[in-house]
Amino acid sequence: MGLLVSCGENNYQTEFQPTEQQPTAILSGSTVSRKAQLSSEAQLSQAQVRLLESLGLRIVIPSYVPPGFKLEKVEAELDHSSTVGGISYRIIYRKYETGSGKDFCFAIEATNGGIGDLPSGERSFPVNSSVLGKSTLEYGSYGQASNPTLLGNWLGPENGPFYRFVGAGVLPTLSRCDNISSQEAVRVTESLQYLP
Repeated sequence: MGLLVSCGENNYQTEFQPTEQQPTAILSGSTVSRKAQLSSEAQLSQAQVRLLESLGLRIVIPSYVPPGFKLEKVEAELDHSSTVGGISYRIIYRKYETGSGKDFCFAIEATNGGIGDLPSGERSFPVNSSVLGKSTLEYGSYGQASNPTLLGNWLGPENGPFYRFVGAGVLPTLSRCDNISSQEAVRVTESLQYLP
């Protein structure tokens, strides 16, 4: 049995929504300043930081997000029945453009293990993170996406935890939005850093 916890950007509240497979708790809190480069709407709240710290994984966040993006929510998952990995989180960012009607989103995902190699996509973009090392961002068919999308190969130390960029459609929470450009996705990925 696993536990999925989500932490949004509004006033602090807790809501339990049990399902057949796993109970879900939703927390949200007001945003506090963590990095001067990010708008206040793109930064983790104190409640979100506490949620991620409770997982026992080092927290990695981007020091750059494209202008206009807001942190939509943080999801954390504990799956005690998993034999490999079982602890993960996703930090989800979103931007809605009222003029064009387009909705853009992406996530930063982390896991403690159980990763494999990502199949090469239609295009590969090199990534060189000063903190997490070299990798690639792939453009192709991944996850639940109905169209080609962006997905990063895992980054991190040899024994984990591991981190990556996740584009539109790969996860259910990213199903109704569009990708940012591959150049911006590489820039976000290369800006990943450990939260002090």
